[in-house]
Amino acid sequence: MDTRHELARHCLSAFTRQVPAARCAFYRIDAGLQACDFQLQGMQAGMHDAYLDHYRWLDPLQPKVCAAIDQPVIALREALARQDTQTSSQYRDFLARHQVVDVVEIIAQVDGRPALGVSLLRHRREGLFQPDELQSLLPLHGLMQLAAQGLPAASDEQRLHGLTPRERQIALLLRDGASNKALARQLGLGLPTVKTHLINLFRKLGVGSRTELVARLFL
Repeated sequence: MDTRHELARHCLSAFTRQVPAARCAFYRIDAGLQACDFQLQGMQAGMHDAYLDHYRWLDPLQPKVCAAIDQPVIALREALARQDTQTSSQYRDFLARHQVVDVVEIIAQVDGRPALGVSLLRHRREGLFQPDELQSLLPLHGLMQLAAQGLPAASDEQRLHGLTPRERQIALLLRDGASNKALARQLGLGLPTVKTHLINLFRKLGVGSRTELVARLFL
């Protein structure tokens, strides 16, 4: 059993013993601030598949939003308050169809960047998370954060998860200091095409420069 899988098992067990939740998930957060490598507990495959296919972009607790809120434990109601009414309504409808009444996210960082997350989902029979319950998760978050620091460094394959094959090629060449002309020459592309790929890659990763891109993916 690999280290991350073992950590996932311990985290899900510890958090749900501290604060009951019928469904939960552990996941890694990639360089583009997207959740990946999910490990589920008590969650139907159909709900998770629907989430990935249609609702993850509406999720007010997706890693990119949690990173902006910058708190270790984030409740659904706090995240919904930052979202427009129509999007909130669509996401609430999705949760309601699966009898979920509340969600809380716990985010662990490594070197100042979100690295791992745990989602706790309350079934309607369990009721809403209470403030004292959320507070009680903080010590466990501290332990999760320490454990995350000790995980093996991500491989290039893991760092570049979510990028297209061409975007991966470009990212690796940028890490090596390639100029636009060098990218065009090595990839057999025209400069305008290279620039288009860079713009798309910057947008996907939420960065504004080559330096930020390399830092996000490789540092």
